[in-house]
Amino acid sequence: MRIVSWNVDSIRARLPLVEAWVDANLPDVLCLQEIKCTGERFPSRAFHDRGYEVHTHSEGGQGGVALLSKLPSNDVTLGIPGAVAPLDDKRSISATVGGLRIHTVYAPNGRKVGTPHHAIKLAWFQLLTAWIEMDDFAEQPVLLIGDLNIAPLDIDIWDASRYRKRNLTSPKERQAFQNLEAIGLTDVVRTSLGDQHAYSWWNRREGFFSTDRGWRLDHALANESAQSLIESVFIDRDARARISPDDPAPSDHAPLVVDLNHPTTKPKPKVS
Repeated sequence: MRIVSWNVDSIRARLPLVEAWVDANLPDVLCLQEIKCTGERFPSRAFHDRGYEVHTHSEGGQGGVALLSKLPSNDVTLGIPGAVAPLDDKRSISATVGGLRIHTVYAPNGRKVGTPHHAIKLAWFQLLTAWIEMDDFAEQPVLLIGDLNIAPLDIDIWDASRYRKRNLTSPKERQAFQNLEAIGLTDVVRTSLGDQHAYSWWNRREGFFSTDRGWRLDHALANESAQSLIESVFIDRDARARISPDDPAPSDHAPLVVDLNHPTTKPKPKVS
């Protein structure tokens, strides 16, 4: 089973790029963040024609998430149950696919340390952690995947000394990530790739991508039973590149690919 997480920074603006990537790499489950459209305006037909079920959770033209699956999806939950304002933004979808419980999320950015936006981000992570732990966590394989807007380790940012106490890398945000690990989730990107740079987001300012000044903000965390199924993990940075000025602008994030051993799915092509 191939599960992909990708912050596409507007699915309607990137649709041709996403379609081409999906056709080449054949994900069984595609988790999208920052779709930036309502469910009614999501280009569902493009994915229905490729055999995907489509679930979206979004409002207006900002944020939003989608979970697309070629396998039947059950027990679909939109958002975190019980969340109230200001923690009830449409940022997560949970579904059971092929016996795997998938939580895909688009975490709040936080904007700036010490602001109300940052406090909301930290509170949202507390709520997310509690929801995952109570959602039959010990009874089934569980994968949390998406844009968490946290670089948890110094190796996950191009210049740790410059950014260590800022938004995305502050001690309290890193503690929020560690709290997810404390309930029994493992950072499978880092365990699979070791000390390799595994950036998934690059600022759009000129030169940041070409000189690999990036951050690892997109993550996959698995409980023990899900981790035992994982065969490979890969970040497709080539999908972040713009080959020529005539091409549509890519998202500022790259797809995160997780391949698992699943008896009912066919082998997948290697990510190009």
